[in-house]
Amino acid sequence: MAEEKVAQIGEIVPANQGETNSSGMLSLDQNPAAVYLATLRPVGRRGMLRALNLIAEIASGGKQNALTLPWHKLRYQHTAALAPALVGRGYRPATVNQALSGLRSVLYHAWKLGLMESEDYQRARDVKNQRNETLPRGRALRKKELIALIKTCQEEKSSGGIRDAALVGLLYGTGLRRSEVVKLELKDYDPTTSALTIRGAKGGKDRLVYVKGGAAKALAIWLARRGDGVGAIFCPVHKSGKVRVEFMTDQSIMKILKKRGLQADLQPFSPHDLRRTFISDLLDAGADIATVQKLAGHASVTTTARYDRRGEEAKSKATDLLEIPY
Repeated sequence: MAEEKVAQIGEIVPANQGETNSSGMLSLDQNPAAVYLATLRPVGRRGMLRALNLIAEIASGGKQNALTLPWHKLRYQHTAALAPALVGRGYRPATVNQALSGLRSVLYHAWKLGLMESEDYQRARDVKNQRNETLPRGRALRKKELIALIKTCQEEKSSGGIRDAALVGLLYGTGLRRSEVVKLELKDYDPTTSALTIRGAKGGKDRLVYVKGGAAKALAIWLARRGDGVGAIFCPVHKSGKVRVEFMTDQSIMKILKKRGLQADLQPFSPHDLRRTFISDLLDAGADIATVQKLAGHASVTTTARYDRRGEEAKSKATDLLEIPY
């Protein structure tokens, strides 16, 4: 059934219509997908472009992408088939819902640009999110894993080891996203108050977090090795040990943690798992969820709650209370 609906969708895009350039495509200032993507911040734009490309591929039978699909020609019978098609391909509800959110936004811009009639727009955008509950992604690291991870970095006396120990301490101690860590500058940190300013985070919001305890000690040692030049806090380190004061990429953070995790003989984990651990451990220690929400930079408490892994630990401990007569 889903395959039949996808086939129907693919029939609507044999050619583009509307104000076009010499290549037959809508000009960017009339392209609803391009206009929508231009309203997003770079980090969000990359993820949404992937989602819109996925929808365009399904809607066109693999013939179009996000910037070539004539979104204004989509009607309810087409958009209603997208969620089942995405689910049929094995995408998780969160991914499906992100794609549907992007779809609604592009349709909105198509209407604002005068490419769709109001009634067609309202009907086409009326698609429901997926509500299937799945097991939470990722994992929280145990305390002994964090100790092993930092110890592995400390045992390497090089500038790289010092930097990586500070990086792990900061990711766990503040719950920052890796996209936030790579944008940190020396001017953002005030060691006298422990305050670290996160500028232009997700949603374009600024916030303050606090670097305390071991994380502050590790960061101080790294900054002494880095030097006091203006620019990025976390920098590349040459094989010779020389620190180059320039910004790193979020992918480089992933590679560093993967390398240190293998050296410490840990089960695979992601940079975001350190963020999950930060949230879970704070809640487990009795911190108010609203405060944790602000520290994590979440728009709502509901999002913060999804990161909490205490529920699985509590269920496991509750099961231990049972005595099975075997």
